[in-house]
Amino acid sequence: MNILLAGRLGRYADRVLAMSGRGHRLVYCTLPAPTQKPLPDDLKDDSIPRYVLSPGTAGRRVAQLVAEYDIDVVYSMKNVWDGSLELTGEMLDAGVGNVVRHYKEHFCQPSELERRTLTGTAGQIYINEESLAYFRDVHDVDPATAHVLETDFLPARYVGDDFRPKLYDTDHQPHLLVAGGVSVTGGRTDIRELCATMIRREVHVHIYGAKFVGPNDRGVWGVDHAEARAAYDSLTASGYVHLHGHVDPPRFVAEWSGYDAGLLHVAASGGHDEPFQRMNHPNRVSPYVAAGLPLAQQDGRQASIRRMIGRAGIGLVYRNFDDLADQLADRAELARMSERVRAARPAFTYEFHVDKLLDILARYAK
Repeated sequence: MNILLAGRLGRYADRVLAMSGRGHRLVYCTLPAPTQKPLPDDLKDDSIPRYVLSPGTAGRRVAQLVAEYDIDVVYSMKNVWDGSLELTGEMLDAGVGNVVRHYKEHFCQPSELERRTLTGTAGQIYINEESLAYFRDVHDVDPATAHVLETDFLPARYVGDDFRPKLYDTDHQPHLLVAGGVSVTGGRTDIRELCATMIRREVHVHIYGAKFVGPNDRGVWGVDHAEARAAYDSLTASGYVHLHGHVDPPRFVAEWSGYDAGLLHVAASGGHDEPFQRMNHPNRVSPYVAAGLPLAQQDGRQASIRRMIGRAGIGLVYRNFDDLADQLADRAELARMSERVRAARPAFTYEFHVDKLLDILARYAK
């Protein structure tokens, strides 16, 4: 097939080369990067044509590209904040057909544009059953053209075997990994209470990425929030909270495999966070699994992740933070769970799912 990728590839952009590796021709187009959420779109392959389109004329330009490259299907990806909603709307306005919309992140603040991109496209892909159920309630989406598939996983080349010994073997204290943003907003990324309990229980918390997220005085969210940074800096005096810098994907296994589990999110309530948590599939899932770490998820709201953890037997579902500390202290069960995680690693790679994605796209190809 000739496939036009429309949207933002974002993290691990070149994983889509698995499509061209199976003989499909790719063309990539996107709107300019949003100022608040710039993401790398490096395909590392100069043979794939790529275009940065102008808002307002993007739909007509896509129509031209569809004709120029004899495109069979347009694969529209993936988030609410990356411009792909606007790009998909422009494509629909320009009469571009054979569009398959793959939808992941959103604010759970329904809009007419969101409805159009999920009811006016030829096919739609949702990341799990909870996401599909939400949009059936909100926009009455058509189950006949709806598919369920998550592809937000690491490329297989990052799932290496350079494991390190557990830190517990040296200091006989558990070590919990937290990758991604932390906040002081009271939401699912606010882990101050968790840290306080872990300090009391002598469990180390390793926070990676230095992403201290929160709104500024204008309400604009960013990743260098001064209040959040100060709050977590103060916790390091305990000797049990550790702040680490960014780690590139080739180092995930070597850097993280010495820890005991990877924290997903704590339960939060209120606002748009409430329905979002039910269907949320955090980006950190695949890197944690690559490093052989059981997933730690607080019980209460994240229905999709709880179901996945239970089905695969690869995680700790804890009632409260003391319960999490107790489970981290059960070394025999952790060892058994870690073996299950290592065995499950291939299923958390992009390549494992790409053939099903291509089958869905082929269903709507001209």
